[in-house]
Amino acid sequence: FATQGSDALRWYLVSSPILRGGDLNIDKDGKAIGEIVRLVIHPIWNAYSFFCLYANADKIQAKVRSDASGVLDRYILAKLRTTVERVTATMDAYDLAGACSEIRAFLDALNNWYIRRSRARFWRGELDQDKKDAYDTLYTVLTTLCKLAAPFLPFVTEEVYRGLTGEKSVHLVDWPEAAKLPADAELVRNMDRVREVCSTALGLREEKRLRVRMPLALLVVAGDWHDAL
Repeated sequence: FATQGSDALRWYLVSSPILRGGDLNIDKDGKAIGEIVRLVIHPIWNAYSFFCLYANADKIQAKVRSDASGVLDRYILAKLRTTVERVTATMDAYDLAGACSEIRAFLDALNNWYIRRSRARFWRGELDQDKKDAYDTLYTVLTTLCKLAAPFLPFVTEEVYRGLTGEKSVHLVDWPEAAKLPADAELVRNMDRVREVCSTALGLREEKRLRVRMPLALLVVAGDWHDAL
């Protein structure tokens, strides 16, 4: 609790084999629990900090909206809907480790794809519709994510949710409804494939010691779904 925090230990335990009747060895120095801080808690906090930094600078009061038309906004909102559906289903089945896995996968899409691809939209000086869509979409995603992750990370989500909304507690609000978010299975499927290609290409760059900013003359993607890209 003193070094890694109670949320990290809580997540570590509920996502472990213990809940499936398996064994669990906790290392004395707590490195495995520290990985939860790095892979789960920090991504949530970093996304929150990113939003607050630019929203405060632009004096923006974002609102919950799910009707943005940009492809990145439509993707992350549809991805969030799928995540809400899957987390709800896994929790109804008492598969808490499965729910943790779904949330963690969404955090990767949020931080390493949506926010990175949208940075220029927040940096833009003019407050046009695209920039408003970016703020409202990220706000919608973060508030919904807090509700979704609250049973697993009660303290972190409380701090983030209250900071975003000014409401009393995330633990006093209703569970998120997937139906209130747009559905676009084809976009989610195709964008996830693009993310997979980029991740694999990055891994090959590292293996071949090629700098990220060095242009590639050719990239061949093998698979039976290339027509969808």
